[in-house]
Amino acid sequence: MQVAIIGYGYWGINIAKSLHKNPNFNIKTIFDEDKERILEAKKIYDFSDYVDFKSILNDKDIKAIFIITPPHTHFFLAKQALEAKKHTFVEKPLTTNIIQAYQLYEIAQKNECILHCDHTFLYSPALKWLKENIYTFGNIVYINSRRINLGLFQSSVDVIWDLAIHDLSIIDYLVKLDIKKSKTFKKKYQKYPHDAIANINLELNNGIIITINVSWLSPIKVREMIIGGERKTAIYDDTKKNKITLFDTGVIIKDEFDKNSLYQKMIEYKLGVEETPILENFMALDCSIETFFSDIQNQDYTQKQKEHILRVIQTLEIISKS
Repeated sequence: MQVAIIGYGYWGINIAKSLHKNPNFNIKTIFDEDKERILEAKKIYDFSDYVDFKSILNDKDIKAIFIITPPHTHFFLAKQALEAKKHTFVEKPLTTNIIQAYQLYEIAQKNECILHCDHTFLYSPALKWLKENIYTFGNIVYINSRRINLGLFQSSVDVIWDLAIHDLSIIDYLVKLDIKKSKTFKKKYQKYPHDAIANINLELNNGIIITINVSWLSPIKVREMIIGGERKTAIYDDTKKNKITLFDTGVIIKDEFDKNSLYQKMIEYKLGVEETPILENFMALDCSIETFFSDIQNQDYTQKQKEHILRVIQTLEIISKS
């Protein structure tokens, strides 16, 4: 399948690498308004030049468009691609408001095109394991997440839309976001126009308490999520080689034990029975792109991803207003 990559920045480089090794795709062009970026791509890949985005859309040989550009451009570019009847792969977030997201899905359905938003973490081996095994945790009590790093201020979105979107996507995938209450504390840094640090507190209708800390101001990079259940707790740390640590000990309620049993249970708790699940070995981005291709081949205009993406964007809007 002949495809075009729009945007050759940090993530566009990764998209190109993944597409280049995928036998189902051929990169017909890489386009970026920064001509220096195109020259960099030319050092690695052999592709055709186009004068502008419109000329790419007019090429009937190009069947799919990969939009890897700043968030505020996603709606404008994806709308044109879908109206040109091109299958469309969009870097997260799909759009920066819910109304635009609905519009894109309506156009995609009308023109029988696949619209795929790349929430990459959902396609990782770690998330696959958590999804398949979360039922063993018992009722989920809380989810606590930290996604912090230094710098990389985004020009078109704040830290919530840049970083918290990953955590919200993961949480929705695991337990479904159905918000009862929301409270957010956020702050700008010096004269920069967008919030650079935020603490997000959510209560879901099923009783799960969620806390998310995101920041562009941390001296260290942290990508950690704790999923606490009544029977088991997991720490998912994307920065580590062993990304999941499972604690096979639930919460101890003192009044439920006699003294001897309580001491024994406290010893078990202190020792912390840990397990590191063996995960499959594949790249999340490769899997996301392969899912896009599979949906195109099967003409699978499923509502599942659509509903997930819309819930995440809706939650981001609720958080931003709270």
